[in-house]
Amino acid sequence: MERTEWVGFVRLARLRFLLYNMLPVALGGAVAVHEGHRIDLGWYALAQGFAWVTHLMTHYCNEYFDLDADRANRYHTPWTGGSRALVDGLIRPIVSLSTAFVLLTGAVFVAVAMPTLPTRLTAAAGITLAWFYTAPPLRLNYRGLGEVTVAVGLNGIWPIVAVSLLAGGVPGLILLILAPTALLQAARMMVMNLADIESDTRVGKRTLPVLLGPRRVIVIFTLCQITAYAALVVFALAGWIPWPVCAAMASTAPLSVWLVLRLRSGALADHDPRRMTPVVFWASNHVALIVCAALIGVLAETATDPQVNDGMAGSLSFLTAILAAFLVLFGVRLFTALRRLRRVDESTPVPCPTEKAAT
Repeated sequence: MERTEWVGFVRLARLRFLLYNMLPVALGGAVAVHEGHRIDLGWYALAQGFAWVTHLMTHYCNEYFDLDADRANRYHTPWTGGSRALVDGLIRPIVSLSTAFVLLTGAVFVAVAMPTLPTRLTAAAGITLAWFYTAPPLRLNYRGLGEVTVAVGLNGIWPIVAVSLLAGGVPGLILLILAPTALLQAARMMVMNLADIESDTRVGKRTLPVLLGPRRVIVIFTLCQITAYAALVVFALAGWIPWPVCAAMASTAPLSVWLVLRLRSGALADHDPRRMTPVVFWASNHVALIVCAALIGVLAETATDPQVNDGMAGSLSFLTAILAAFLVLFGVRLFTALRRLRRVDESTPVPCPTEKAAT
């Protein structure tokens, strides 16, 4: 391939979104350690590899089957509307689909390598949901099921596969931690699809914002935030999750409030990049931050519990290193994003009142 094609090929991968996958896998590992299991580096690598390969497969698959929607999208941001590599003609669409099939094969091989039937079936479910997120005949994101599909995959199957490989089962603690984050993930995807509502409507892509309308979606988004954080408190009061985990996760609530206020103020309604881009960026990272907070809480609880901590120093150090690596990479990503947001703000002309009236 020529240099332009290589640039397009890499852009299709949307690598910045793969950073998130470090968190659910590490969270699964932290819960396994909390339950008294040491980290097996081989199984951990398999879990991380499964998450990355399947997520990459989804990106290349989506770019191909979402091409019409991406072409119709006039209000895309760096976090919505696809990578634009196919739209800009940097690489042929068939390359995206072919790569998706190669990655699909790789994901299946990784799933087959897993040691137990329940874990293999869970991984197979994750691969199926990821492929048919936009691929026919199911096209889940075209039938109002895309938001839930993403939540089940990223905030369900990924960490469940990890904890299953490391602990030989699925502790109840991981499910209780994941439930609020999955709800917030579905809400986050409603925001991303809300940003694309105009183009999705034109091509018949029936996401929840298209089916329900912006006002109802914002109400549902608000209710999801309230329910998720209230559930955390209830779980902690019932003794089902440790208070350090609840407190760490609850520390992300101010960002949730900010997102609600921005959406209710119409930040996505006028398709102004200066208002849209910060909202979709922080909506995209809100879930990452609460999962990161959950990881911090579980590690802190485990490190201070002498019954669990015995002989687990190596595992805790490994997971702490993973957490530190994520935070460094996230800091770099945040710095880059803020610079990009500043450029968007400086390069976007402010329409005069006459222009606003004309539109």
